[in-house]
Amino acid sequence: MRTEPASAGFYHSDGWNRDFPRLQILTIEELLNGKDVSMPPNMTTFKQAEKFYKDEKQIEMF
Repeated sequence: MRTEPASAGFYHSDGWNRDFPRLQILTIEELLNGKDVSMPPNMTTFKQAEKFYKDEKQIEMF
């Protein structure tokens, strides 16, 4: 059971410059003791969208 996740390889996160196991098995005991899945933090930033301004002519049409 432990060899299958090891054979799945690793995911390399360029943003964190670190390798994370592709497949992980945690037991209930490990989860209850506070062990977490090893993965990159979910702190993604997104490019802000352009502001959209309607023309006055478009506003008058509605």
